[in-house]
Amino acid sequence: MKLDLNDTLRRGVESHQAGDINAAAALYARILEVDPEHADANHLLGLVCFQNGDMQRAQTLIRGAIKRDGAVALYHANLGRVLKAARDDGAAAAAFRDALSLQPDDPVLLADLASALIGAGAHGEARDNAERAVKLNPDSAEGHLNLGLAMQEIHGAASVDAVSAFRRALALNPALAGAQLGLGVAFHESGETAQAREAYCRALALDPGFVEAHCNLGNLCRDACDFTDAVAYYRDALALDPSQPVVWGNLAVALQETGALSEAIDAYDRAIQLAPDNPDIRRNRGMALLADGRFEDGWSDYEYRWHTQRFEALKRDWPVPQWDGGDVSGQRIFVHAEQGFGDTLQFCRYLPLLAGAGARVTVECADVLASLLRAMPGVEAVVAPDDPLPEVDLHVPLLSLPYLFRTTIEAVPAAVPYLRTHADMARRWRDIAAGWPAGRRIGIAWRGSQTHARDALRSPGLAPFMALGDLRGITLVSLQKDDAMRELETTPGAEAIVNPMADVADFADTAALIGELEAVVSCDSAPLHLAGALGVPVVAVLPHVAEWRWGKAGERTPWYPTMTLIRQPAFGDWGGVFARVKAIL
Repeated sequence: MKLDLNDTLRRGVESHQAGDINAAAALYARILEVDPEHADANHLLGLVCFQNGDMQRAQTLIRGAIKRDGAVALYHANLGRVLKAARDDGAAAAAFRDALSLQPDDPVLLADLASALIGAGAHGEARDNAERAVKLNPDSAEGHLNLGLAMQEIHGAASVDAVSAFRRALALNPALAGAQLGLGVAFHESGETAQAREAYCRALALDPGFVEAHCNLGNLCRDACDFTDAVAYYRDALALDPSQPVVWGNLAVALQETGALSEAIDAYDRAIQLAPDNPDIRRNRGMALLADGRFEDGWSDYEYRWHTQRFEALKRDWPVPQWDGGDVSGQRIFVHAEQGFGDTLQFCRYLPLLAGAGARVTVECADVLASLLRAMPGVEAVVAPDDPLPEVDLHVPLLSLPYLFRTTIEAVPAAVPYLRTHADMARRWRDIAAGWPAGRRIGIAWRGSQTHARDALRSPGLAPFMALGDLRGITLVSLQKDDAMRELETTPGAEAIVNPMADVADFADTAALIGELEAVVSCDSAPLHLAGALGVPVVAVLPHVAEWRWGKAGERTPWYPTMTLIRQPAFGDWGGVFARVKAIL
């Protein structure tokens, strides 16, 4: 009996619309057995494959429909939706353009095209098409959603126009999870974390499989130092879609902050399998490997920092090549500091090694460090960042030197002191210190740079240090500069602390001041590195999970022989740290 193709197609569509996609697929397949090029059957069976998650076969079948009849806009539109779901946004945009060539003023297609263009990075074109969609149909919720997403990409996550578009989209369709996510991102960027959390949770209530909402909740928790919950949200996201390298990278960061360093490195490795050249992931893995003592691979990955967005902004164009670690004898090399004062103080130890290899060394650093570095053996000149570039043959970033010198954990150049006090400053500070109370003088620094991403974790503030004032015969001497000095006025008992910082002009002054102390107790800050570089007894008070340079455990560091590391026994436990410091003192 000859198959009635029209009746079979009708019954297939009825089954499809009733939700019985297996029955529908069987009927569409019967049509294709008789007529393999049947356009509607190819298209509809392609949609069944799409619903079943078989993206490749869905594309093949719908392309077959288009090959048979390319004048049907719906075929092109559904091909675009399949390609969009498969994250091939460029191809999806092409398919939607083909659909629009047949139906030029369709607001649904314009909104779909805008969505694909956002994914493809063509944000201006996406905005234009979304604006056309909402002009043609002011009640297009998807049009307003995609307009908001494009505005966020163009004007920033907290864009007022974006927020307005998301609110309009939700007024038209309260079930639009993507608009809740967009609002959450805007709140998150504005620092309105409670509202951001509510919006992300509403997005998940609407769509429990929304990977981005799980991930963004993880980001919120990570920002709040709630790393355990961050790990849980990232794992939820990856359970839904394990092919997301950025989420694996975020999971790795959160795991590292919980102290699960081995698991963190495994997560970084998964991320890199998916995105081998993602610079943020490679840089972060580099720091994890360094914390684990795996210096060779760690320094190599850390070089990816120059390709991250943060460091790209710090890049300058040098008229000479970057040193690659080759023979530098007789070459004039320009070494430029690149990060915080503490980094410069820690890694300037490599400057004499360069000179020892035959290089003529010029250093660029902040003015407050210039006097100290100028006195280092082998340093011919020191310039400020705004000074004209001197005549040089090569340049190198300061923190690339451990990589180029192939530093291993067993061979850290740790001879101290590698920084020294100027004799005239030493005499000046000897006179100043003569006016301080008698007894053992202990320098303290309680906050690092407030711009540091981990400052909330690493800086205890002054109050925990006050436990040291209970020790008999000890005078506490402030080494703290800038805004944190105000804590001396508000912390009970701090009136007994000697505060000589009005007489400190630069780090050479601080070095001479430290020379008048018996020891230094400091959080992870520039004074900590300076005391270690000077070779004085110094106690580092560190968070439960310290920065990579301090390793993952133990009280000793290969970088500073006279330093003792005291880590929080549990997350946030500064009391436990200072009980141990009191015992040491």
